[in-house]
Amino acid sequence: MSCQTYTFPHKTIFGSGTAQTLIQEIPAGMRLLTVAGKTIANTPSARSLLENLAPFTAANYTGVPAEPPLNCVDEIIGLGRSLNIGGVVAIGGGSVIDAAKAAAALIPLEGSVADYFSGNRAIPGKGLFFAALPSTAGTGAESTNNAVLTDPETKIKKSLRHPSMVADVAIVDPELTLTCPPALTAASGLDAFVQAFESFTSPRASALTRSLSAEAVRKITASLETACLHPDDLRSRSEMAEASMLSGLAFAQTGLGAVHGIAHPVGSLLGVPHGLACAILMKPVIEFNIPICGALYAELADRACLGTDAHSFLRTAEKLARKLNVPDNLRAWNFRRDHFEFIIRNCRSASMKQNPREMSDADITAILEGLL
Repeated sequence: MSCQTYTFPHKTIFGSGTAQTLIQEIPAGMRLLTVAGKTIANTPSARSLLENLAPFTAANYTGVPAEPPLNCVDEIIGLGRSLNIGGVVAIGGGSVIDAAKAAAALIPLEGSVADYFSGNRAIPGKGLFFAALPSTAGTGAESTNNAVLTDPETKIKKSLRHPSMVADVAIVDPELTLTCPPALTAASGLDAFVQAFESFTSPRASALTRSLSAEAVRKITASLETACLHPDDLRSRSEMAEASMLSGLAFAQTGLGAVHGIAHPVGSLLGVPHGLACAILMKPVIEFNIPICGALYAELADRACLGTDAHSFLRTAEKLARKLNVPDNLRAWNFRRDHFEFIIRNCRSASMKQNPREMSDADITAILEGLL
């Protein structure tokens, strides 16, 4: 039997209203830097949370853009170093959490984030105390030990990673997602769906991670549409928040697959929102993988109550995308054949290495041709 090693946040708290328990998790006397999304920072729940943290807070940073660029992370790092803070709290979507996570790792060190992003410097170990509170149900960034960042000059998107970059506290409070708009709810939920099924078919999957993934898929297929159509429905929001948490805990152990491998350069080059890029790529990648892992798709369909064969799972993915108005191509982003070279050159990430079926450049080209 192969050895299994699992890396989870040091503490994960789930439930409606649990965001307000964060103050109990802050080490005594710690000075904090809070990093929050602009939208969530103006909601009643987040304002209340930030007010409770005020006695500990040295500074607040808001305005992390999507696909967090290196210069934004450097701003957070510079602020943290100048104030000699001892911990970072992130309240927001995946971009906010990843930017704050990278800053928490690098504030105690020397150099810019580009030094570590390029590999010229290495993260030696644990950085500052880090707490993450997601305001979207999708990315799972609160559960991972990596931060996905983008170099605006080269348009390269990749992960800054170290085993110590897991959150000290991850609090998943569905109430923080209630103000998430329908389009972002759909894109985030589809990202969680892809993360779950890619984790399930990963060569590194285990009985534990597949249980997490299957339950995440079951919850998403049952709740995502309702969460989009009825944003104030706390039950569907709770189901989606839990599903996202489960998928994050799963893929943090197993890695992902070719959907994410290709989606990263597609998103950074064309500006396609990450969850939407993943949703567009679902169908062609599943069809490519079925000859190798059809039995796993069938098992997942059965465990998630979606059917009994691989094509049942594929039809579910197609139906979900169709209901949420996901296009089946990239034409809206002026996708062209001259984009292929960049995407193929920059998709060979850790995610691609975990795809159950090896993809050649010709295979990727065929998938991209289908998206023109």
